[in-house]
Order: sequence, then structure tokens, then C-alpha cells
Amino acid sequence: MLYIFIIGGVVLSLIFDFRGVQNTQWYLLLTATTLLAIGLYSSTFGISISEARRNLRLILTAVTVGVFAKALIIGCVMAFILKNPFGFILGIIVAQIDPLSTVALLDSSRLSKRAKTILAAWSSFDDPVTVIMSLYFPALIASLVGAHWQPIEGTMQSVGLSGYFAETGINIVFATGVFALWMFIKHYAKATRYLIIIFAAVAMYLLVVGSLSIAVYYFWMLGVAILGLFMRPPLGKIIHHAVHWAMYMAAILLGILLINGINILGGIALGIAAFGAQILVGYLLTHKLPSHDRLRIAFSQQNGITAIILALLFEPYYSGTIAIIAPAIIVINTLHAAMNIVLNAHLENDWSYFSWSVQREKIKIHMKKI
Repeated sequence: MLYIFIIGGVVLSLIFDFRGVQNTQWYLLLTATTLLAIGLYSSTFGISISEARRNLRLILTAVTVGVFAKALIIGCVMAFILKNPFGFILGIIVAQIDPLSTVALLDSSRLSKRAKTILAAWSSFDDPVTVIMSLYFPALIASLVGAHWQPIEGTMQSVGLSGYFAETGINIVFATGVFALWMFIKHYAKATRYLIIIFAAVAMYLLVVGSLSIAVYYFWMLGVAILGLFMRPPLGKIIHHAVHWAMYMAAILLGILLINGINILGGIALGIAAFGAQILVGYLLTHKLPSHDRLRIAFSQQNGITAIILALLFEPYYSGTIAIIAPAIIVINTLHAAMNIVLNAHLENDWSYFSWSVQREKIKIHMKKI
């Protein structure tokens, strides 16, 4: 489905010649704030805090050491291939595991309950970690290698290192203030009088809309990620639909910007590097899990909405980002599908899936659904 929307974007771009879209104000507002905020809030909103506590050490290691290690490995490979430190930014963009894409694997009985919890938390937490890295690390990389760096519009990054600390502090203060208000209102939501309960409910929803609007306007993305950890009104279905529409919108924009060119070889190299990095890091970090769980987590790399939105975000500042990221996402997700079929056959010692009779039945079932 994702690829259909990307193709749709390409078709729209060819028909209407949408060149230079990435330099328009509406594009920056839509990609650099709204879509990114939707993806971030939904990723932390969906984290099960109680389940995450049981494997806290491993999850924290995965989303800190794991994400950093993956970004570094991929970045080193791409910087070497491209002969450009821009490769490190590409490594950060694809370092996360897309939480929407892992749903099918999590629903499968092939993973143990503990492994499902770890993978679910990993794929949810590494989204905000990757976004924060993508906003803060390019300046560090530029300073280390002496490369030119262009700060993201709407942030305090142009101030330098002090701007990073100031912006981080503002995000934390903002989230702490909202948390205090949320708990205060939540206390009155447990009252016995219906009038007080109604006022409290209205106040909670106003706080959700107001705080997220402020965070989006000032580009406080760390604040958005923190809000999703505690500010959780019963809007799960609405958020689920919002994320899917955000993903489709991002895919269309990605397709539109492919009119500027596509770097197939760079995308293939990035895709293989990203998938290989997850195999290495995922297998090493899960050494206390059973072998079959370790292998399934090691081969769990997929990319989706976050990688697409970050590519859209960086395109105006680093021309050619989308030209590499778009084919890389296709390569990564294709590798995931193919390698997991082989992995399942190996672990279950059942190679019947590759027989023509099984594939013919699958085609028949698929055609009946159309």
C-alpha cells in the first residue's frame, strides 16, 4: 500500500511538474512539524509502560546504544561509499525500526511474549531517539569533519552548542509543565460530582490540543515525544487513523520529490547497510534471549513513516536525500520480507513454502480478496 502512494506521488509530479516543492513554506510546515509530530506522538503513545518496565535495561540499551551503534555503522559505510560525511545523516534517518511495519511480526506466534515486548518497545522508542539524533547530530558531525552544515528552520540550532542545550531544556520544562497540569486535571476527573468530571474532561482534551499545537508551532519535537508517554486520552483509534493518513501523505510527498532524481545504487547500498547493521546490533544486544528470538529480532529491520518524514525534512537542506532514502526503504523492506521467509523456513525446518503448490494457493487467496 505504501508503494502505491509513492507511485501516486510520482504520477502527480509528472502531470503537474511539482519542481521546487521542497522550498515552499507549506512544505516545511507540513513535513518539518505536523507529520513529524504525528509520528512522534503516536510512537510514544503506543508504548506499554508496564510491560516496558519488565525489560527496562534491555530496552534502554536497544534504543540508546543500539540506535547509536546502528547509525554509526550505517553512517561509516555510506560516508565511505559517497566520500561525503552526509552519509552519517543517511545512517541516522534509517536507523530506526518502523513500529507500524512490525505489527504483523508482533501478531505472529513465532516470537515469545518477552521478545514481542522488547521489539514493540524498541520500535516505538527508537523513533523519538532517531528524530532527536537527526536534529542534533548533524552539527556535531559537521564540526568534527569540517563540513558545511545548515540548521533546521524554526529551531535554535543556528546558535550552536548552547542553542542545543537551551532547546533541550525548553522542551523538558514545557513537558514538565504540561505533566503537572495533566495530573492536576486528572485528579479532578476522579471526583464524584458530574459537573466537575465534565469540566475536567473538557480541560484534558483542551490541554491535549493546546499543548500539541504549541509544540508543533515552536518545533519542540522532544516535548511531543515526552507528552506521548503520559498524555493518553482514549483516542487510540483516532491516533491510529491519523498515523496512517500521515504515512500516506508522506509517501505521496516522497513520490512527488522523486521527480528531482533517484540514486538507485546509493539506495541499494544504504538499504543493505541498514539491514546488516540491525542483524549485527540486534543479535549482540539480545544475547540473553533464546536463539530463535535473537534471530527474529536481528532480522526485524523495516522502515516506514519516520524514515520518510525525516527524508522529507532534510531534503530542502541536503538535496538528494530523498533520491537515496526512497530506494533504500524499498530495499530494506524487500530484504525483510525475503529474509524472514527464509529464516522461518530454517527455524521451523519447513521449506514447503517455496513449493509451487503453496505459492499457487497463496495467489488464489490473494485474488479472491481483490
